Amino acid sequence: MEQTSVTSPDQRLRLTSNRLDPDTRWRISAAPEATAPPLWTAAFSAQTPEELVTATAHTLPLLPEHNRRPGGQDAFDGDAFLDSLIATGWRGLSEPHGVRHAVSPDYLAHAFLRRAADPLDLGAGCALTVTVGPDQHDPYWQARFTTNTPDQVTSAFARALTDPAPLRRDPERMDERLLAHAGYTITETGLTPLPPAHTDEDLTRAAAQALTSLLTSADGYLTVEEAVECLADFPLASRQGRTTWGELPGEQQHLAAMLTLDLVMDSARYSHQLLGLTDRPHQQVWKEQTRGAVPALPLGELRFGNEDLWSAASLIAAEMIATVDDPSGILEGIGDHIASRAVEGTRWHDLPDHLWQSASDEICRRFTALGDKAGELFAPGSPRSAPLVEAAPPHLAGRGHLAATAPAAPLLAAGWTLADTRSTTYVSPCGRISTTETTYANGSVWRTAYTDPSTRQPLWEFCADRQTPAEMTTAVHQALATTYATAPADLHHSTPSGGLEPLAEAGWGQDSVDGHTMWTSPDGGTAMVDHTSNLPRAQSGAPGWLITGGDVSPDVRTGWTIEMTDLVPRPLRTALATALTRTEPVARLARQVPAAHMVDLTITPLKPRPTASVDRATAARHRSVDADTVRADAAGAPEQHHLPHRGRQR
Repeated sequence: MEQTSVTSPDQRLRLTSNRLDPDTRWRISAAPEATAPPLWTAAFSAQTPEELVTATAHTLPLLPEHNRRPGGQDAFDGDAFLDSLIATGWRGLSEPHGVRHAVSPDYLAHAFLRRAADPLDLGAGCALTVTVGPDQHDPYWQARFTTNTPDQVTSAFARALTDPAPLRRDPERMDERLLAHAGYTITETGLTPLPPAHTDEDLTRAAAQALTSLLTSADGYLTVEEAVECLADFPLASRQGRTTWGELPGEQQHLAAMLTLDLVMDSARYSHQLLGLTDRPHQQVWKEQTRGAVPALPLGELRFGNEDLWSAASLIAAEMIATVDDPSGILEGIGDHIASRAVEGTRWHDLPDHLWQSASDEICRRFTALGDKAGELFAPGSPRSAPLVEAAPPHLAGRGHLAATAPAAPLLAAGWTLADTRSTTYVSPCGRISTTETTYANGSVWRTAYTDPSTRQPLWEFCADRQTPAEMTTAVHQALATTYATAPADLHHSTPSGGLEPLAEAGWGQDSVDGHTMWTSPDGGTAMVDHTSNLPRAQSGAPGWLITGGDVSPDVRTGWTIEMTDLVPRPLRTALATALTRTEPVARLARQVPAAHMVDLTITPLKPRPTASVDRATAARHRSVDADTVRADAAGAPEQHHLPHRGRQR
């Protein structure tokens, strides 16, 4: 027979088996009379495990009689059904359109509660539905319950559904899809395990990729101002807890926040090691940098050091991991191949939803756990970078973050004033010498000219490009200011000979060829002075001096160039030659040291100065700034232009 039924002695409860309807293979219903419409119905599709149908049917003899009479049955409580599932590890999801939804831990089973369902609807809109399978619209099996189904019935089904005890099955009679999701297939040799969709290392690598993605975007996750606020109450390690970041001067807090975010972003290149992966660090050091202008503060006056910045970066990194609102959101960008299945071209999002969801849960768990280990990114022995360094030789150390301010200091100290022009121009007291700073996004060009009052033409010119180290330009300006004060005639009457003696004393080589007399540094020629008969930017191919440091080839251009016309005063040439031969390291922000020069540089972390010395230096600088401002104001210079702060833009 295709359909059979058994009924209770009072004919009000009925269990029907219908082989013709796979969607309703088993039906349980209750009615006030044998021929009356049902008060409630439970239905199970053909593939529903018989243990679940049996467990549900076993409750029927135990139902109170009032559950078989209209108006007398117990109140339907679908919420209690879903609550019981959630209590065993199911996850409650959102409720679009008033439909409550819960999903099993393996994402293969879903339960839906429609509180406003038609009491007699046993179709797609019934009150309570459980579907099992990766495709909710074509499930392996499903169970449906109409409104008014007694709690005893739904509770029995829920207990059987969440029972972790394994069920015995003949694999050859199982649905191939179910068997595959259990990790097996049937071959000629019998039950055979399928290769795993992913390995444990795949999960670890995905968590590492998520962490790398988060750390790389640190300055998009936190602004510099937010980082300042986050660090405000955090004590400085170097001050033994006596000083917090918030007690530092505002510009120092700002610089520290930028460098801290730099460190966090830089740690992305080796953050995978935090999960036990032994791959070598990837990417270039300081490839990612915080956007914004860098405060022009002398590094020797900072009240914090590298140790303080590493501690601050640990705090910021841990805070970022801990405050990710939705850990699963960090996985949205993970579309790369699963490492162990890269040959097959399988990506994470190629997995069936239930496998991907289960994997993402574990990836998120591993990611979240990293919050407690963030400090290891900046601990001794890690590949951490030092944001404050000393670099030698100076001519390869990059322009430095003071390149837009330091060169002006000797001129202002000597009483030069700021002219009322569109650019930043410093003018000597006699008005014949002017130094103009032209600021670009990647540095400042400094140009000095001595104008002959009789011809109104420049007698000589000096021009340092935007990559020139601040120490070079500052040395020339210091010599200019000193000579102007002690021997001003030497700035007007000059000869092209002499002034380069420091080069010979330092072992520089000299050669002459085709209109060029060249001096090259003894370290393999990383710097060169060329007295040429045809200065590139001079008018009519006039002779002059071309000084270069580092790689100035057009395809690299990380080096720098200074051009001087032939009659640049000898004291200025000597000052520049002396600066070129210095080997003492200079303080730098590591983010600004040219990567192309690293092979020829000696880089060491900046040594912290004693606290008392730093405080005295800072106070002295403030007094000096005040005095310079008074002199500049007295000469009619606008106060806001005094030592203007400019920085790298991106």
